[in-house]
Amino acid sequence: MEQQDKFKDNPNGVITDSETGLFWLPKDAYGDLGKWVNWNEAKQYMLTMSHVYAGGFPDWRLPTREEALSLFVPDATCIDHAGEVVHIARVFVPKCGQYIWTSEENEEGQALRIDLREGTEEFVDKETREFQSTRGVRKQN
Repeated sequence: MEQQDKFKDNPNGVITDSETGLFWLPKDAYGDLGKWVNWNEAKQYMLTMSHVYAGGFPDWRLPTREEALSLFVPDATCIDHAGEVVHIARVFVPKCGQYIWTSEENEEGQALRIDLREGTEEFVDKETREFQSTRGVRKQN
């Protein structure tokens, strides 16, 4: 089984990672809203997804560093907003953002983002918006 096959689409519209037991939203904030989001807007997007019970669940949140990195699958190819390859499973909706925000912050007040093209991570200013998105995650009950 290829590593990307660990992600399965569910009838309720969410994606399950069979290795981690996490549920993911199939679209990222960019695909859903049609615009880039800074870190605070990404957090607000998660609150909105929770209020509308996306997939039937009220507890969507930003991913941790480890959760976001678990999306990166080197042999998987999906197309991002610019037509470039991002390494996430094909079960996710294409035309997503290159970067996704995580819940992690550092002492300088920056937030961690993951680059889905390269699988790298870096702390950047929370007001950074261009090419920034996020993807909702939750644990199975």
